[in-house]
Order: sequence, then C-alpha cells, then structure tokens
Amino acid sequence: MNKSRPEHDLLVAVARRQLDSGDVDQLRRLAKLDIDWQYLLLTARQHGLIPLLHKHLNKAVSDLLPGKVRTKLKQESVANTQSILYLVGQAIKVDTLFRENGIPTAIFKGPILSQLVYDEMSLRQAGDIDVLIGREHFNRAKELLESLGFQMVPKLTSAQQAAHVAFHCEIQFVRDDWFTVVDLHWDLTPRSFVFGMSGEEVMSRLQTVSLAGSQIETFCAEDLLLYQAMHGAKHLWRWFEAISSVAELVKTIEPSAWSRVIDQAVKAHATKMLGLALRLAELIFEVTPPENVLLALDRNRVMAELAEKVRDELFTTQNRLSDSTDTNLYNLRIMDRRRDAVLSSLRAFFVPTLSDWTALSLPSSLHPLYYAIRPLRLSKVYSASLLRRLTNKPAS
Repeated sequence: MNKSRPEHDLLVAVARRQLDSGDVDQLRRLAKLDIDWQYLLLTARQHGLIPLLHKHLNKAVSDLLPGKVRTKLKQESVANTQSILYLVGQAIKVDTLFRENGIPTAIFKGPILSQLVYDEMSLRQAGDIDVLIGREHFNRAKELLESLGFQMVPKLTSAQQAAHVAFHCEIQFVRDDWFTVVDLHWDLTPRSFVFGMSGEEVMSRLQTVSLAGSQIETFCAEDLLLYQAMHGAKHLWRWFEAISSVAELVKTIEPSAWSRVIDQAVKAHATKMLGLALRLAELIFEVTPPENVLLALDRNRVMAELAEKVRDELFTTQNRLSDSTDTNLYNLRIMDRRRDAVLSSLRAFFVPTLSDWTALSLPSSLHPLYYAIRPLRLSKVYSASLLRRLTNKPAS
C-alpha cells in the first residue's frame, strides 16, 4: 500500500484465520515500532477487525502491548462475543420458527460466515441477523417476526411494501431489547444492482453447518464465494475484513469445484466481480486459486489493476465513494456487461427506495408519484455534489 503506516501493516498481518511462525515474527517486529494504538483500535473497529486483532495480538505479542490497549481489546472482544452469542440464539429461534411454519430458510453472513472462514463464530464483529427466504413467503415471515416482538422498520403502506418487495431485496425488523435487528432478505441484490444469481438458485444448493449446537442451513461454499465477491464489489470493498473473508473462503474451495464457480460467475455476469475479489486475495494475502481460474476471469489483468487501486485506498477516505456519479463509473468497471451498469444506474435513479417513502408519506392512491419524486430528489443531491466539486468544498 502507498505510504503504508505500521498500523495498517499490523492490521493486514492479523486479518487471517491462523498465524504461522513467519506471521508471528512479523507481528512482533511491527508491535515494536512507534504504533499509534488509539488509531490502530479505531481503524480496526472501522474495518471489522477487532476480534481478529485481539485474538492474534493476545497470542503473539501480548508482552509488547501497553496495558490500556490490552485491557481495551479484551473488553471489546468480550462484549463482541456476548453480542454474537445473543444473536446466534435469536437466529436459531427465528430459523426454527420459520421452518416449523413451512418457510425454507438460509442464515448467512454474520456468525455463520465467521464459523466457516475462521472456525470461530465470534471472530467477526457483531451486526445483524441475515435471513434469506423465498419472496413468496414474505408476508408470512413478517407475521412470524412480529409474533417474536419484531417490527418492520420503516413501516410501509401496502403499496409501498408491495413495491419494495418487487424491486428490492431486504428490509429490517427491529426489536428493542439489545437493539436486535433481523435483515430479512428475499433476494441477493436489489434490481438496481444487476447480479444474475438469484436467491432461489442459492436456496436450492444450501449446505448444513453446525452453529452453537444447532444445524443451520447456509450458502454452499461456491455460492458463498461468489456472493461475497458481489457484496464486496457492491459496497466498494470498504471493509478490510471482507477481503480477509474472501481469502479464507478461497482456501475452502475444492480444486474440482472451481469449474462450477467459474460457470456460476459467467451465468451471473459477475466474472469481473469474482476476478476482482480473487485478485485482492492474491495481492494482499498471497492466496490464489488454480492458475487457470484467474486466466479465465481476468486474462487481461484489468481487475488486477483495479485491485491495486482498492488496496492503495483501503485505509483512506478516498475509497468510500459517496457520489452516485463515481459509483456509476465504478459499476461500469466491475460489471461484465455495460448494459447492466446502465440499467443499474437507471433503476437507481427512478425506482423509489425506503428513503423516498420515509421522506414523504403519500396515500396508496398516489403511490405512482414516488417514481416522479425520486428523480427530483436525486437531482438536488447531484447538483449539490457538482457544486462541491466545482468549489472544492467537502460534503457536510
């Protein structure tokens, strides 16, 4: 990374499942440098690396840590583990209730991804409970979540809900205690981000994983890798732990399974997204699939060049694209077909989202007006962005 700080190098060193002797030596060398520990903890938190940082520093360089840093890391790690245990219990409760009521379910991301890639469910920072169901089961799933005390946020009219389920892929259900959030998904991406692998396909190829003594169904390894590649690309690879997860997932793919991974990426029109994810794993962690895989996905090394740019901006604010114009240009680079990037941009511009419905409440009879209001709202945002660029003013 350009102008790399020792704190960044240290985070790269801990972002992995296991440390070998060389990794330990590297950590000890870095820990003896002039580390800004407050900055290190802040950056680790932002990139989802606190649990891995605590695990590996505690094991490899505990004697070199300032006492306050060691205490803070332990406190945050213990709090994260407690949150994870609570979330897992709630996820199992939701999964059981759905299945008892005939709703096939896949739990993904969060603790179950941590279990798969790090062999410990508490090594990713606690977040939400992500549940994938079939679109046709949404209304029943909503009723069941409400029976557990969850409420859909934001509340939508019947017309808004129907439009949201048709054009988007998820919505949150929140319960007050512990601020528990269930992200209920009925597809993998909104229609404003073209990705050719459907939730229905993924649900047909689930694997069963043991989590806290319960058997939970989640994405199979090949689908999980492609999903994580898409999810990282969609969110501009803002979190370093996402790259670490991909690197660890690559190690789990059987040699004979790579042809299926490539076939799925081609079918989903996501070879560039997968290629970028694999190039990042190769560039940062020296983890590579068989040579023919990268040749099939990125023969001209365009994604390798983009991976270098992502790496160089990982720990800077520049990698957090906030301007829709920049995001659309980025989509042109990561989508296999130019028409998909254009279609994604058009849908993002015209299709109402939760922000539109919460900004202005209209009766169901006037719901079509949202399709005219959204471009007006975005035009105001674009105009402000353009003005900032012209005057070199930062966003407020």
